[in-house]
Amino acid sequence: MLEGGKITAKQMILLLFIGRAITWIAFLSIFVMPPGNQDIWLSCLATFPVYLLVAFPFYFLAKRFPNQTFFEYTDTILGKGGKLIGILYILFFIHNSALSINHFSEFLNTVVMVLTPPLFFRITLLLLAAYAAYKGIENLGRLSELIAPIIMFTFLVVVLSLVKDMDPKELSPFLESGLFPSFFSGLYLVSTMIEIIAMGVILPFLNDRSKLKTVYILFPLLLEVFIFMLTATVIALFGDDLAKNLTYPFYNAVRLIQLGNFVERVESIHVAFWILGLFIKLSLYLYVTALGISQVFQLKAYRPLLLPLVSIIIPISTMLGKNIIELKEFNSFETYPWYTMPFIFIIPLFLLLTAIVRKQGDYRP
Repeated sequence: MLEGGKITAKQMILLLFIGRAITWIAFLSIFVMPPGNQDIWLSCLATFPVYLLVAFPFYFLAKRFPNQTFFEYTDTILGKGGKLIGILYILFFIHNSALSINHFSEFLNTVVMVLTPPLFFRITLLLLAAYAAYKGIENLGRLSELIAPIIMFTFLVVVLSLVKDMDPKELSPFLESGLFPSFFSGLYLVSTMIEIIAMGVILPFLNDRSKLKTVYILFPLLLEVFIFMLTATVIALFGDDLAKNLTYPFYNAVRLIQLGNFVERVESIHVAFWILGLFIKLSLYLYVTALGISQVFQLKAYRPLLLPLVSIIIPISTMLGKNIIELKEFNSFETYPWYTMPFIFIIPLFLLLTAIVRKQGDYRP
């Protein structure tokens, strides 16, 4: 293994949580999927059970191969075929890193710094993320432990500050479309959780293997509570009809905050913590990608790969969606799950079944 660092269960949970939560804060695409009405906030409760159905292959693969990352046990299970799958996942993470940095620059260019070249944002944040990834998994764990509580606290303060402007009537009637559409809401949200794959890569670095189930359970539970509060807040403020037409729903919600005549324009603080969270997310993605390349091609170190990765991701990000509308179309309910679910569920399930049939690994309940 090319990385000798270890992190605690708490650090791993927060590291995985930050990347997905910060993306949902900025781009809440849930409003354009089933059930498509005020029940969306309740539908978020389907996220955890759907996650359990979708992510279980990674959990049991980690139990069978406790000292190997996803890229390593893929090679163990399939041999040369495993290297091909490893390359596909590397390309997948490169593409998602480019998507993330594209979202980032589009957001800042749209709402904050409209005259600043997007390339400046992309280069700056990717270089900082590459440096954090260079310092290793322990550094990422400590950073997440520092930044996650700040993001959570800020989020709670924002929600509480907006309570006076909320209309509970916007959240009803309940289950107008029935229970079944809620499953698709949960499926879509889980399909956006690329961190499930990252979890499969970094689980061997958990300092206490007995906490594996804790990470597997608490990471999605924390996300479910978060997306539930986030969605309910936006709907109670704007109603589902208006929320569907907002490009950045939660950012628009933050702009409503005004306490007396002295606390206002707090969206700049929101943007600052959003950038911090995205920095952690990109650091994790770069780390996973570089580690994957080094393990698939049996290189001695992953760190020399980080700057070349940055130089690859930047031009790819410029070739993706030309504006936020194109990016939202790609991230839609109709498109995105078809892109991500083979990587999150289908391929890992195939690997697990193959390992079981071939009696590979050392699984102990």
